[in-house]
Order: sequence, then C-alpha cells, then structure tokens
Amino acid sequence: MSSSYIKIDEINHINAELSNYCNASCPMCARFDSDQNLIESVTNKSHTTLDDVKYRIGEKVIKNLKIFGSCGNLGDGTMNPQCFEIFEFVRSLNSKTKLTINTNGGARTPEFFSALAKIGVKVIFSIDGLEDTNHLYRRNVKWQKLISNVQAYISAGGQARWEYLIFKHNQHQVTEAEGLSKKLGFYEFVRKTTERWNDFDSKGNWISRDSLRVDDYYLEKASTEFTTKYANSQGFEIFEKKPEAVKKSTRQIKCLSFTPKNVEIYIDANGNVSPCCWMGDPSIHESKNIIKDYRKVNLRHTSLQEILEGEYFNEIWKGIQGLPQEYKLITCENMCGVCNE
Repeated sequence: MSSSYIKIDEINHINAELSNYCNASCPMCARFDSDQNLIESVTNKSHTTLDDVKYRIGEKVIKNLKIFGSCGNLGDGTMNPQCFEIFEFVRSLNSKTKLTINTNGGARTPEFFSALAKIGVKVIFSIDGLEDTNHLYRRNVKWQKLISNVQAYISAGGQARWEYLIFKHNQHQVTEAEGLSKKLGFYEFVRKTTERWNDFDSKGNWISRDSLRVDDYYLEKASTEFTTKYANSQGFEIFEKKPEAVKKSTRQIKCLSFTPKNVEIYIDANGNVSPCCWMGDPSIHESKNIIKDYRKVNLRHTSLQEILEGEYFNEIWKGIQGLPQEYKLITCENMCGVCNE
C-alpha cells in the first residue's frame, strides 16, 4: 500500500519526543486528564534511545535532515539520560541540520546545558512568568535552578529563545519578562497563548472553558487583549473547534507536516510514528480510532518506510484530502486549518 503522502526519502524534519518523563507538572499538559489525574499508562515510561536514532531512523534519513528537534509532548527531552549523546550523534552525521529542544529548563545541570550549546543545539525555554509566577503553570520548576541553567547555556554561546505562555496571572509581567530576557542574553522573546482551553474531558465530551482549578488556585485565560493579539494562528482559516462540524467537513486540510519546504514526522518516546506532535501518543489520542495494530505504527517493530506506506498514514491522508465517508482527525483541521478554496 502506498500514498502520495510523506515518503521516507523526502523527510527533512524529525520531531522526536526524547522522553515521556518530566520534572514539571503543568496542568494543561497531555500527561493529565481533564480532572488533573496523571495518565500513568503513558507517562514516565520510556525514552527515545540512541539505538533508536542510529538503527531505526538510520543514517540515510538523518543526513537528509534540515531540522532534528524535540518539542516534547508527554515529557521533557532533557530527562532522557542519552539526550546529549543523541544530539551529538546527529550532529556528527549532519553538520548543517538545525538542532532544537524545548524544555522548562528546570532539570539537569548547568554543565549539561553548556554542552548542548557547544554542539549548536538551540534551546527553547518555556518560562511562563517571573520568579513569583512561573511555578503557577510550570509546577515544580525551581526558579534559581532554571536561571542557572539558562545562564550556563547562554554563556557557552547557546542561542536561547524564551517562550512565554500568557495567562491572567502573568499577563502583567510580559514587558518585565522581556526586559529580563534581554538582560540574560536571550536572542528572542515570544509571547504565546495556549489552545488547550478547548479540549475533551475524561469522558470524551468536548469542553470549552476559561478557567481551570489547580490545587488551591485557578488558572484563568488571559484577557481578550492578549488572546486576540497572541493567538497561535497559522495565518489561514482555522475551523471552528466543534468535533461534529469538523467530521462533516469535506474541505481539504492544509497539513503543515507536508509542504514543499517541510516534510515532517513525529516519533514519540515509545517509538510510535505520526505526522506531527499534535497527535501525541496514539493510544490516548483520537488517532487510536484509525489504528488497528499498534505494532505497525511503531518504529521498534516496523521499519520507518513500512509505517509511512502503511494503513495509518494512508487513512490520515484520506482525511486530509476531505474525502467523503473517510475518518477525519479533528486535530488535523483544528491545528492546521483548511486550504483556501
């Protein structure tokens, strides 16, 4: 079986979830269900290994990459004990590829971050506030440890980017945080809002909310001023986030993992392969509805080429095309939008 979707020789971007372990406990993370219970079946279980990269992704694919990154999903890549060795191996095969990792910055040591800087790994630090507010979303992250890691990384020549999720409790600190980023030596400061206010609850019902109870306080959506200006828009029409409306749509989806300049795959810490990180772990994601055999989407049981040519990727592609009667993933249309008619 084959399709006109992602082909192994065209892959130029790999997003590898290096670990599903995490030192933090962020309330809206996919690690938790809507009732704030840790989903133990898919967290704190696995790391992407150096052998996975060497022998299951393979040198041929790595040498063709423009980007090898780890944005994480259920975990923080720095928690992988082989994190540095994986980036070092990719760099040894491909001196031009862009290496990136997203992290809350609260794990490991200054020496570790300094080492990442020296081999050219770009680090995106997720810091959502200042010392008195960052921990309200990035729970368990210690401010002084975070700042020590940041300083070590930047001092070693690293390119640090600060990504700031805006909530009601930290919106008043955006300007001050940007000033601190410049003082510390960040090359970029990015304001963002989260899309996760709208989601499925633990019973599979679609919910839309403006606040979330966390321990003895509430997370609240930022004011309209911020949510409008810094929404994560891709620059084209995003379909209204109502599952039934999406399923009935026959409009073609604009897949950002499959463009003339970007042909991407996502590999989770268990070895499952999908087109992008928004699909997360397929055992808890909507995509489980079109997977009949998990071994056939897992790099540790099936070759990458066979996965890309297999039923899972073909079913995703049919949905992207908007073909009548085919299963369309809600995530695809909600996160990538639809093509202009």
